[in-house]
Amino acid sequence: MRLLPILIVFCLFHSCATSKKVKPLPDRSHADVIQSLLKRNIDFQWFYGKMSTSLESPEENVSGSMVVRMKKDSVLWVAIKKFGIEAARLLVDKDKYTIIYRLESAYQSGSISKINDLIAVTADFEDLQQLMFGNVILPEDSQTTFSKDSIYYVVQTKVDGIILDYYVNGYTLELEKMQMTDKMNRVAHAEYGDYRELAGFGKVSYDRTFSFPYNDVGTATINMKFSEIEINVPKEIKFSIPEHYEKIN
Repeated sequence: MRLLPILIVFCLFHSCATSKKVKPLPDRSHADVIQSLLKRNIDFQWFYGKMSTSLESPEENVSGSMVVRMKKDSVLWVAIKKFGIEAARLLVDKDKYTIIYRLESAYQSGSISKINDLIAVTADFEDLQQLMFGNVILPEDSQTTFSKDSIYYVVQTKVDGIILDYYVNGYTLELEKMQMTDKMNRVAHAEYGDYRELAGFGKVSYDRTFSFPYNDVGTATINMKFSEIEINVPKEIKFSIPEHYEKIN
């Protein structure tokens, strides 16, 4: 029996732990961690993002690409492509949403409250925009708790009955995970990674994963990997329903 290959494999699987030391978690104050969250959020007016995306849900597993355009407090526009062909286009404002299905020559629309029924987590138009942009609801110092969990500093706060848990990496002070629990004890999660410096705005996450209860029958997961992000560059937003499209709701 050749011992050298076995020793090499053993060392790889155990990461040669005897030769490496884990750096102790830096001693961060509550104020340091809160400041990292404050610094992370960006007060945007316009947003443009291009990304590859995948969705896993109890109903379907699909992947493709998306282009997102937003004007703060006004409109959210999304174009979704499959195999290089636009399959759907979405427009959301403060009152309603409309989805055009190109391949089926159909569309549907409804109150924005219907989105809450679908994802089973309470969210309004502003919440959807902030989530898509990558911002988070900032905690109030008077209503937060502060703790450690592995490599994370955890800030928990409560806003309008919703419990928010922020997991901030103690080494980098980057927000890596967030958990949201609503008044009905439904839980959604977000993960953030691949932070890159965006000139004039600081570090922005280019890799985001969201999971949430879906139709009260399971969980859906959406992953977004951005290839392009632009902030405060106005973009044209076109949205019209062809006359021959059938309304399906």
